[in-house]
Amino acid sequence: MSQNKSPKPVFEQVPNPPDFPKQDHAILDLWKKEDIFQRSIDERKGGEDYVFFDGPPGTNGPPHVGHLMQSALKDLWPRYKTMQGRHVLRKAGWDTHGLPIELTADRDLKLASKQDIEAYGVQKYVDYCRKTVFRYKSQWEDAIHRVGRFLDLDNFYATYTNDYIQSDWWVLRQAWNTKVKPEFVDKTNLIGSDRFLYKDYRVSAWCPTQGTTLSNFEVAQGYKEVTELSLFAKMPVIGQESTFLVVWTTTAWTLLSNIAITAGPDLAYVRIRMKNVSANNLNKAGERLILAKSRLEALDGFLGGKDNYEIEATFAGTELANMEYHPLWDFQTLDKDQRGHFVLVDDYVTADEGTGLVHLAPYGEDDYRLIKQHKLDFTLRVNERGKVVEGEAEWLGRWFKDEDLGIEILKNLASRGLLFAKAKHTHTYPFNYKTGTPLVYYPRPGWFIRARAMRDEMLEANERINWIPDHIREGRFGKWLENVIDWNITRERFWGSPLPVWTSENDEHAVVISSIEELNKHLVRQGDEPFSTDADIHKPRIDDVVLHTEDGVALRRENFVLDSWFNAGIMPWGQVGYPKAEGAKDYFNKQYPADFICEGLDQTRGWFYSLLAASTLLAKARGDENKDRWSSYKNVICTNLVLDETGHKMSKSIGNVVAPIPIMDKYGADAVRWSFFRNNPWLPIRFGEEPLRDCLKQVFIPLWNAYSFFVTYANVDGWDPNEEYEMVEPTPIDRWILTAFNDLVNEVTESLESYDVMPAASAITDFVDRLTNWYIRRSRRRFWKSDDQGDKLRAYRTLYDILTGFSKVLAPFAPFISETIYQNLVRGRMPEALDSIHLEKWPEADDSLRDDKLKASMDYARAVVSVGRAAREIARLKVRQPLAKLILVAEETQREMLKDLQELILDELNVREIEFADSANELITFHAKPNFPALGPRFGKDVKIWAPRIMQATPDMTASWADGDTVVLEGETFGPDDVVLSQEAPEHLVVNEDGEVLLALDKRLSDDLRAEGLVRELINRIQNRRKDRQFEVTQRIELKICAEEEMRVAVEKHLALIEREVLAIRIVVQELGESNDKIDVNGNAVQLYIEPVPSESVE
Repeated sequence: MSQNKSPKPVFEQVPNPPDFPKQDHAILDLWKKEDIFQRSIDERKGGEDYVFFDGPPGTNGPPHVGHLMQSALKDLWPRYKTMQGRHVLRKAGWDTHGLPIELTADRDLKLASKQDIEAYGVQKYVDYCRKTVFRYKSQWEDAIHRVGRFLDLDNFYATYTNDYIQSDWWVLRQAWNTKVKPEFVDKTNLIGSDRFLYKDYRVSAWCPTQGTTLSNFEVAQGYKEVTELSLFAKMPVIGQESTFLVVWTTTAWTLLSNIAITAGPDLAYVRIRMKNVSANNLNKAGERLILAKSRLEALDGFLGGKDNYEIEATFAGTELANMEYHPLWDFQTLDKDQRGHFVLVDDYVTADEGTGLVHLAPYGEDDYRLIKQHKLDFTLRVNERGKVVEGEAEWLGRWFKDEDLGIEILKNLASRGLLFAKAKHTHTYPFNYKTGTPLVYYPRPGWFIRARAMRDEMLEANERINWIPDHIREGRFGKWLENVIDWNITRERFWGSPLPVWTSENDEHAVVISSIEELNKHLVRQGDEPFSTDADIHKPRIDDVVLHTEDGVALRRENFVLDSWFNAGIMPWGQVGYPKAEGAKDYFNKQYPADFICEGLDQTRGWFYSLLAASTLLAKARGDENKDRWSSYKNVICTNLVLDETGHKMSKSIGNVVAPIPIMDKYGADAVRWSFFRNNPWLPIRFGEEPLRDCLKQVFIPLWNAYSFFVTYANVDGWDPNEEYEMVEPTPIDRWILTAFNDLVNEVTESLESYDVMPAASAITDFVDRLTNWYIRRSRRRFWKSDDQGDKLRAYRTLYDILTGFSKVLAPFAPFISETIYQNLVRGRMPEALDSIHLEKWPEADDSLRDDKLKASMDYARAVVSVGRAAREIARLKVRQPLAKLILVAEETQREMLKDLQELILDELNVREIEFADSANELITFHAKPNFPALGPRFGKDVKIWAPRIMQATPDMTASWADGDTVVLEGETFGPDDVVLSQEAPEHLVVNEDGEVLLALDKRLSDDLRAEGLVRELINRIQNRRKDRQFEVTQRIELKICAEEEMRVAVEKHLALIEREVLAIRIVVQELGESNDKIDVNGNAVQLYIEPVPSESVE
């Protein structure tokens, strides 16, 4: 280490205060210039692959702060695993198909319906969709770049490309080629009754404005609670005068297509006769009503009470089978050869609500199942556009959810004596989660993946997935899988992957195409022009392709596009165009399954499900017995909402949306990332300027100050990390911080291996506190005192090793500040340094540097200091005021722990002496009173006898109660719950307790203590003057102090202390002058005059 007065600085000076956003941009420039991201991949090509799948976000809207959270988490583990030597590819992906893209096109082109699109021109419409898919892509890339995420944005995959679409096709071909077990064969299917891919009519959630079905997990995202009119209709029984079957519905419009009524086979039903007109005047005396017996009580108000009817008959639901009834309207009348309007029996019917009789219409899954089973002749009187197309004249063309329509139907029934009752009913109803349009369950043709046939395999695969949080496995996701239904993978839309199925007009022939190459073989054989590999294979071009069987039967493409969730779910294959694209098979074999994925909690019914369904399907198709490959991912983190800092959901209408890049350019990307890491990601997170200021205050500013402190003093002394100095052995506090650092490495490693970020962030925050508020603060004097050069050198080496090692631990979390520290302290300074900290190895704990006994002792000492500081605050005693004595209640083992740390505690608490006590009785006097609520039931009137005896308990007794023990008093046993304790300390002591620490500070101040306290307050004012004048930390000064007598006497007594603390080489003490530049120091007027001393004048 240089002995010159002004050695050449070894490190670049650290700017203070820090400008974190400026540092971010400097680091981003460095990464780009040095190609750090690509090198972090290339330099680990020989390492084991760590596989990450990026769920493709849609780029039809700009990114928000919720996406920043996912970007931060998605960046953390690949960086960490890269430092562990793993080879981590990170291919970006974009979701470029589906309804969101079409909605954007519809808004831009002012198209309101499917018919509008067809009138505009499908080819023009599809071309426009293609133009919009990357409208916000640059904003996404900017946000990803700015938050510091390493992601391959150049070699991205997009779901609309031919390579990706052909992967869709290939997966479906495997589903078509794979037969299901016999128990899952359904011969009622239109096509593919024994295959995993099949066609059928199915009641599906249908959006009447967009003209397409939605998958069950899309529907699950759009439920809302609504309060609507419900009604009870009376169906006249044929052959039984004034007898009615009573049904209930919350959707009056479905009554227009009623075709049957369903009863539960095991339910008990009754026929009741009305004695008088009902209270609502809707049910006449003498009318007979049939409904479930268990519903009578719930419907009592409508019936007019129990005395207003009598039960004529009771019978099982099976006895109602085939009972015929008249339709509600003439337009529902069937021809003689048509089937309908009679009672069916089925297990799905319950009596939980309604009447226990369910009206059947072709707008529900169970309804349609029974319609098919019983071959009923139904009519859809509400069409695909949600409009009434058959019924009373005034209802034609009306919107099915028009509230007035429901009222008019109700009034119509009431006017003809066919209304039993009406009521408002609150329930959940499905809406299009993208547009808000109410959905209708509508029978539509579609193509399905027979998910029920692989339910057990998906459940078994789910058991092998590490879910964060863990309860998702058995809860939200597991329950979804347990109740899985077949997956409708087709949509009747325009912009999407075209379904690669060609069928004959009568559905007798079907061909599933797996690639453009295969399609071209058919075309060439037919003499038609083949597609080029880069030709557009979207609608409507693909619709023009007609294939022919060898017998000449024409096959036309099924006019569907694929569900965009299916599109996203095959991304492990689609991202490389598997299996046809060049190199796809080699890439896939190395990059499957994923070690890690991360998306929002809602994706349990979206991407997480579609990934698992696709991977399980293909495992079934290839007969894969390796169950570790049944799921395409091993570890998954579910994220929740990012709320504003008041806990409200961010919304443009409210005006609380936080723009990603501006907030990072104000607080820095590390703080933004940290605000997510310090919380459990599966819980809602509050985000805003206050939380970001907390992150800076707790972690980054203290760390920056520690870094700045080291560089400042190292440059003063010319300390060089490459030099070999003669140093003393590590001091206890050196060994303690080294132990803490190695514990940190273990804790963070363990947390990251468990994909649990919050414990890691907590451990890092705690270490920053240990480093800055204990190690550096306790070691400050070591860096600028000159009487023990070996100790100073040891302090430099320890702090340097800690800062550089800690930067590596912090690197995956906060890549910018860690890189900044590394570039200054390591790169260019150490011969083995790399070009970036993100090319470094992850640190490993060195157990030889750990001292667990010392750690326990130091932790206990810190706890004592913490409780002591709190005691000072209670007594309003400033830390700069020295006190005479600390009294600590401690056992012998605890006293032994503090044997070598007492000076440290005395210095921290500014106390002259530590005195140990054996028990709390030496500090506190406990007083006991009877707990009358506890003793009253036990002693009754005699409690008055025991009350004074308890109040006269000895100190030993009250101490026992305070320790939680029982006391025997005159033959009776009293526990701590039998008494109410109060405590009293001597007036000169301030007592405080927290956890295992109980101590007292002696508040009495001698003249000597007052004088030193006065001087320490003065030193504080002098240091502030030095700071205000921006003196270097080594700047020596001359000091003149003009003060009143009390201060002068105190100063004269402590001149050496003042000189040492403020680096004064000369101090002049004088009486207070007449000038007005006085300051107040604890009631003493003082004038300070400070002059810097040139370095050449200092001997």
